[in-house]
Amino acid sequence: MNIHPVLLDSRPSYLDGGGPGSTLLMLPVGEGTLLSHLAARFAAVTPVPPVVLTTFEPTEEYQSALRRGHPSVAAVLGLGDLTAILHDYEPSDAMFLADPRCLPASGFDPRRLLSGNADPRWVRHLVGLEASPAGTRERVDIDPQGDVRRVLRYYESVTWPFTVGVAASVIPAACHVASEHLEFRSLADLRQSLSAQGVPSRDFPIEGGVLDLGAEHDALVLNDRFLRTLPPRPAPQVRAAAFVGRGHTIHEGARLMGAVVVHDDVVVQNGAMVVGPAVLGRGSRIGPGAVVAQSILMPGAIVGPEQIIRHQVVTDGDASARAAHSYESMLRSAERAEQEVTEDAERREGYRRVKSVLDAAAAGATLVLLSPFLLLVALLVKLDSKGPVLFGHWREGRGGRPFRCWKFRTMHMGAEAKQRELAAQNVMDGPQFKIDRDPRVTRMGRFLRPTSIDELPQLLNVLLGQMSLVGPRPSPFRENQLCVPWREGRLSVRPGITGLWQVCRHDRAAGDFHQWIQYDLLYVRHMSITLDVKIALATIFTMGGKGHVPVDWMIPGRRLREAE
Repeated sequence: MNIHPVLLDSRPSYLDGGGPGSTLLMLPVGEGTLLSHLAARFAAVTPVPPVVLTTFEPTEEYQSALRRGHPSVAAVLGLGDLTAILHDYEPSDAMFLADPRCLPASGFDPRRLLSGNADPRWVRHLVGLEASPAGTRERVDIDPQGDVRRVLRYYESVTWPFTVGVAASVIPAACHVASEHLEFRSLADLRQSLSAQGVPSRDFPIEGGVLDLGAEHDALVLNDRFLRTLPPRPAPQVRAAAFVGRGHTIHEGARLMGAVVVHDDVVVQNGAMVVGPAVLGRGSRIGPGAVVAQSILMPGAIVGPEQIIRHQVVTDGDASARAAHSYESMLRSAERAEQEVTEDAERREGYRRVKSVLDAAAAGATLVLLSPFLLLVALLVKLDSKGPVLFGHWREGRGGRPFRCWKFRTMHMGAEAKQRELAAQNVMDGPQFKIDRDPRVTRMGRFLRPTSIDELPQLLNVLLGQMSLVGPRPSPFRENQLCVPWREGRLSVRPGITGLWQVCRHDRAAGDFHQWIQYDLLYVRHMSITLDVKIALATIFTMGGKGHVPVDWMIPGRRLREAE
C-alpha cells in the first residue's frame, strides 16, 4: 500500500499583492517553510514525494519559486488536474490530502488517520471543531407557531457538534472510482462532495484546537509557538537569534532581540531592530532604522527605512505600517501586562497548594474524630429504609471533570425518576429542584437534610482532592450550563462543602438564583485563605447556613465596590 501525499496551497487575503512566492505553503515557519515542515511529517510515514495542489492557477513563476525552495515536490497541479493522477494508483493505494488552512494547534501528525486497523473502504477526515471565546454557544429552539420552546446551550467539552474545517483527508483508491469528477476548493468541500455521492466516511476530531492559517493572526501564533521550541543557535556575530541561515548581511549596528530566525540571503541594515518572535524570509530586506516586531517577512519582502512593522505578515515589497507604534512604549506595556499576569498566576497557584494541604489535613482529622458518629448515622439510615447508606451523584469539579459527590442517602429509592412528576411544585427560580414536604424524603432524611449532616461524607471527596472544604456548591452539568460566565468561574476552582453563597444568601423565599451566581463569582474573584477561614467560621455561626451574614463581613466593602 502506498500513501500519496497531496498538499493544498492557497493565497489568503493577507498574502494578496505579493509575488508568486507569497502563498500559504511558502510561509516561513521557523527555519523552514510550511511546505518543508509538512513534507517532513509525511516523509516519516511514506517515501512517496508530495504533490502540491493549488486553489489558484499555478503559473510558471509560481512553480519556479516553489521548486527553488522545494525541488523534491513531485508535481504542481491545479484543482482541475487532480483526477488525472487518480488512475495511476493501485487499488490498495490511498491519497492523503492536507489543507494547512486548518492546522492542528498541537502539530500535524499524519499517523492520526493512518492507524493499522483503519478500514480501507472508508474515507477518513481529520476535522477541526469550532472554537468559541466563551466556550459555549446558544441557540433558540422555536416551535411552528414562532414561540420560543427552549434555549439550547452547547459546551465545547461536553456537547459541541460544530466544525470549523477539515485538516486532512485520506481517500482510498477504491473510492476514487465513485468520485472521478471531484470539485472542491477546500477539504470541507471535498468531504461534503464525497458524502453527497454516497462514499462512506468517518470523522476524527482534532484534539487541542486548530489554527486557521487563512487568518494573519493565526499564522503569527504558529510561528510564535514554533520558535519557542527552537534551541538558540546564533551565528558568532549575531546575538539573540534562534537560527541564522547562509549568505546574510546583518550590520553591526543592527539589533536582534529575542527569538529571531534569519533565512538565507537576508539583509538587515544599520540601526534596524528586530524583536522576536520574528522570522525573516529568504532574501528579505530591512532598511536602516526600521523596526520589525513579532512579524513574518515573506521571501523577498522589503521594509523601508524608519518603518515600524508590528504583528504583521509582510509580503514581497509590501511593508505598509498597519500597526505602527513606538517600540519602547509597546515593550513597556507588554512587560507590565506580563508581570501582572505572572504575579496573579503565582499568587493563585500558591493559594491552591496551601489550600490543598489544609483541606486534606482537616478532612482527614475530621473523619477520624467523627467516625463513631458517622457510623451511627450510617446504621440509622440503613435501618430506616431500603437502599444503600451513601448516595453518589455525578457532579462537575474543577475544569468540568466529573466525580461522584457522596452524601448520606436521604430519599427513597427511585426518587430521581419521580422528579419530573413533581416539577410543577418546584419553589426554586434556578436550576435547583426543591419542594415543600417532599414525599420522596425518608424519616431520617427529614432530620439529616435540615442539619446538613447528610453532606458529611463529602469529606471523602475532599480527601480525594475532588472537592475543597470551601468553594462553590458542587453541581451537575445540567445546572452549570444556564449561565456561561458563572459556569466558567465556578469550574475554575474545586467545589466546596460550604461556600460564600451558603452563608450569605438571604432571598431564599424568592429562590435566590441571582444571589447564587453573584456570590460564586465574588468568591472566585476574591478567594484567599483569609476568606476561606471567614466562610468556615460563618458556617458554624449560621449553623450550616440556616441564617446569613452580610457579604461585606466576608469581603471588605472597598473590594466589593472595585469588583462592581
